[in-house]
Amino acid sequence: MSKFTRRTLVQISALPLAAQAQHDHGPALAAVSSRTGFFTDHEFTTLKALCDLIIPADEVSPAASAAGAAEYIELLSSRNGRLAQTFRGGLAWLNAQVASKEFVNSAIREQTALLDRICDRRRAAPSDKPGADFFDWARRMTIDAFYTHPAGYKDVDYRGGKGMTQFSVPAEALEQALKKANLK
Repeated sequence: MSKFTRRTLVQISALPLAAQAQHDHGPALAAVSSRTGFFTDHEFTTLKALCDLIIPADEVSPAASAAGAAEYIELLSSRNGRLAQTFRGGLAWLNAQVASKEFVNSAIREQTALLDRICDRRRAAPSDKPGADFFDWARRMTIDAFYTHPAGYKDVDYRGGKGMTQFSVPAEALEQALKKANLK
C-alpha cells in the first residue's frame, strides 16, 4: 500500500503547473474573484462543493473554492460553449445520481462514494461514463485553478518566479550527485 495521500498525488501532478507560473497572476485573480453569474446559484453551489471535495482544506492551505476554483471554471464555461455543456450536464448528472437529487445536500459519504465510482474513466461502469468524463474535466480544471493561485504555491512550497542575484548548489544536492557519480 502506498504511503501517498490523494492530496500528495495531486500536489505532485501540479508541480509542472507551478513551475511554469513565473508571471504575475494579479489580473487573472481579479478576473475570477467574483462570479460571472453564468451558472445558476444551485449549479454554482454544487460546483464549489465538488471543487472542495477534489482539493479540501488542510493545515497548509484552504480548499479549492477559497482559491477561486469555482469562479475560474464558471468564467471559462461562460466563454466556451462546449465547456459550458460539459459542466452543466455534469452537474446535472451528479444531482441525478444521489438519493436526495441534490449532490450538495447529500451526505459526505454519498458524495465521496459517487466520486469514487467515477474517478477513473477506464474503470467506470458504462452507465457512469458521462459522469467519469465530466469528473475528469472538473478535477483537471480545479487543479489548474488551485495550483496557479498563491494558495496553491504555498501548498507545494513553490519558491520560484523570483529574480536571483546569485545561485549556489545546495550542499545536500552536491553531496548526493558526487556520491551517485562515485566521485566521493
